[in-house]
Amino acid sequence: MRLRGLAAATAALSVGLAAAMVVAEEPRRAKLPPKFEEVEGVAALVGDSVITLGELRRAMGSQVSAQQAVPTDIERPRSEAELRLQVLQSLIDSTLVLRAAKELGVNAEDRDVEQQIADVKKRNSWDDDDLEKAVRQLGFVGAAAYRQHVKQELVRLQMLKIKLGSRLRITEEEVQKVLDLEHCNGTCEEEVRARHIMIGVRPDDSPRTVNGKREKAWKVYDALVAGRDTFEALAEQYNDDRGAPDGNLGWQRRWTLEPSLATKLWSLEKNDISAVVQTPYGFHVLQVLDRRKSTAKDKELLVSLVRNRLQEDQLVKLYKAWMEEMRHATHIDVRIP
Repeated sequence: MRLRGLAAATAALSVGLAAAMVVAEEPRRAKLPPKFEEVEGVAALVGDSVITLGELRRAMGSQVSAQQAVPTDIERPRSEAELRLQVLQSLIDSTLVLRAAKELGVNAEDRDVEQQIADVKKRNSWDDDDLEKAVRQLGFVGAAAYRQHVKQELVRLQMLKIKLGSRLRITEEEVQKVLDLEHCNGTCEEEVRARHIMIGVRPDDSPRTVNGKREKAWKVYDALVAGRDTFEALAEQYNDDRGAPDGNLGWQRRWTLEPSLATKLWSLEKNDISAVVQTPYGFHVLQVLDRRKSTAKDKELLVSLVRNRLQEDQLVKLYKAWMEEMRHATHIDVRIP
């Protein structure tokens, strides 16, 4: 079983259950924990846990470079205010998961934390000084604070496996139904011919830089939808994908693409232009130019991919139900507009 991004997740879960949030009809303020000293502003209280404005700003800046532990098709927000609210909802979800982990006594081993950090340094060819500089750019006060963040992420991943992984149940009948309906009984698969404009994001980009790039991607989308410029002209001006400078992705099979791109492309009709899609590489605007059926190269792989997709759909439903349950059992006090 493959839970997309579970092994690499390093940021807040982004399922955004704003509608399920528990707040009183009349505004009221929960008390801060006795030992909490309010050095910086408070974004929200979740029971007796505090989410600070600093944590919120840091999470807003790190969303692009992080994998999501639970896949979601929630559209990326256009404005910074919308992003702030969406990220805060994901931080609230994360806090609820950590509170549940504490109740169950789930913890992360120090050696696993150090291995995660070593992997980050290796992938980026960083030494300790480089790591310190990078995490400070992300808003952490230093490597120690980042290490604590990594530990919390590992705990959250363990809780996802405990609470959700064991409940995933996909039958062979369900898999076969999809193969029959979409893949010629497992003998064919769909390809799409697509193009995109990518506004690239670097792992060390500051939150302000990331926000500026998000806004640029939405301007590209607006220009395309309004017909103010052609896809080719905008790709020449804005596209950061060096492998496809004109934006042409050619014919693609679903399993060859980054999951967020694949999910969006397979939801589009021919000639549709997508809203902004967020991946670890940056912000993308996509267009499907054509579709066709082709012979499946590996039926066993196709069956596995179909099963994984069904598992991911079920995972999202289970996760939402779990979050709603915890939200209704916890007083949540949001302190930002």
